Amino acid sequence: MNIQVSNDDGVHSSGITSLAKAACKLGDVTIVTPETQQTAQGKSLTFNSPIRIHKIDEAGIQTYAHSGKPADSLILYEQLTGKTPDVVLSGINGGENTSIHSILTSGTCGIAMEAGLRNIPAFAFSLDVPEEYFFAKSLPFDLDKVASLAIDIAEAFVQAPQDFWNRILFINVNFPHNMDENSKIEVVGLETYKYINYLVERIDPKGEKYYWLWGDKRKDWQRDKDSYKVLFDNKITITPVTFGIYEKTLNAAREVLRKSGLNGNH
Repeated sequence: MNIQVSNDDGVHSSGITSLAKAACKLGDVTIVTPETQQTAQGKSLTFNSPIRIHKIDEAGIQTYAHSGKPADSLILYEQLTGKTPDVVLSGINGGENTSIHSILTSGTCGIAMEAGLRNIPAFAFSLDVPEEYFFAKSLPFDLDKVASLAIDIAEAFVQAPQDFWNRILFINVNFPHNMDENSKIEVVGLETYKYINYLVERIDPKGEKYYWLWGDKRKDWQRDKDSYKVLFDNKITITPVTFGIYEKTLNAAREVLRKSGLNGNH
């Protein structure tokens, strides 16, 4: 099995290294990913500037770092390897990507969405982290444990019937940062949004105004959706992202999870 591993946190982030190493048990892994932090790029592609590519060694895995956007990675993988990946794994992102608002903004999800549009099974893996670790290259969590479970989930769903994959774009998986042996896995739907965004005004040394875009988490959560489950219930959430018939897809995913035995404690 040819496996592409990508992310939007940059080639040297600890999350992508852990995920790529864990994925080696499934097949031939190649990392193709941006060389620097590309959070919030969504599924944008690079058309107005050249893309530069550097081959490096990352944990003994063939790795290509590029100057483009996260979703460019699939196109570059095919160009560099001469193959189409059998599965695309994106992550492990530092910061959960729950809600429709987040998955449409996230570069981590953008890679998986690009693959899904090509009918390639794809997964986006994200880990909730405290705000001080947003955009950090290294995270003080057991990422190898998270990556191992991420690959178990991917292995279960890759074996799902083709009819299941024909109905979805990708599988979005989110882990709570305090995941433990009591954290259960649950298939859930998407929250609509989780941040109230606003501009923070600043003054530069020349006295001119500039702005940072930031946001605060909302207070009124839907308790049966992914954001609440991860942030408050300590659940590992699996959400099949689709623009099609949603309830049937949820039920199909629950059946896959039940048969896999992954719905117990970890």
